[in-house]
Order: sequence, then structure tokens, then C-alpha cells
Amino acid sequence: MFETDNSTLDKTLAEQLRSYCLQGYELYDQADYKLAVRHFYQAWALLPKPQTQWLEAGWVLTALGDSYFKLGNYHSGIEALKSALHCPDTDNNPFIHMRLGQCYYKNHQRGMAAISLQTAFKLGGEKLFYKEDACYSDLLKPVTSTKLSP
Repeated sequence: MFETDNSTLDKTLAEQLRSYCLQGYELYDQADYKLAVRHFYQAWALLPKPQTQWLEAGWVLTALGDSYFKLGNYHSGIEALKSALHCPDTDNNPFIHMRLGQCYYKNHQRGMAAISLQTAFKLGGEKLFYKEDACYSDLLKPVTSTKLSP
């Protein structure tokens, strides 16, 4: 069913995974984050173990973490986003680092928030933070001396 190198999902499985994620993204866009999480978990459950070996796992976990952030469930957001960073091609994704930093911040873990937000800023620049709450800009001071404005 799967290719022997374990780097590419079977096409049918990949299509099912994309379908769940597409539904999840549509629900996310409608601000139905709780139901979006369910769809993203259905996609996650389709991934063969160990899930983090698959490229698709990175975007499923990122979507979960982002949805948890929107729900105010920062601890679960941290877990999902930290796990996303263990997936292929995710360590240089500025959005993952930004959202992880925001979850840390909201979870009162300012030191970890600063590390993640500074990494996000280094990778994505000021434009990444343009529409984000200005409260995060104080943690960027070692990177930039100006406050970002929304």
C-alpha cells in the first residue's frame, strides 16, 4: 500500500487526508475551531506511525496548533506545534514558530515565547507580525528595537 521508502503516502490515503484537512480549513475560516480540530484529528489518525515522518504531518499538526490557539487551549497548541517542528521541512517555517511563541506567551511562559517569537521574526520578518497583537512585540526587542504595529 505504501512506497517502501516511507516518504510518500499512498495516493488514496493522501487524498483522504487532504479531504479532511480541506474540511477543517473551511470550518476554521468560519471560526468553528472546535469542529475544525475534529477534522484535523481525523486526518492525523490516517497517518501511519510514526506520524511525524510524513511531510503531511507537519501541516496537520500546524493546523491543529493554530486551531487550539484560536480556541484558547494554549497547552494543546504548544504540544501540537512542538510536534510539528519534528516533521519534515518544518523547522524553518516562521508561522509555526510565531504561533508556538504566541501559545507560550498566552500560557505565561515568557522565556519560551521570546525564543519562538524571535525565531519567527528572524525567519519571516516584520511582515509576519503585521496583523498580530502588539503585545508580542515586546518579546522581539532583542531582534528589533522598534515596536511592531498592527
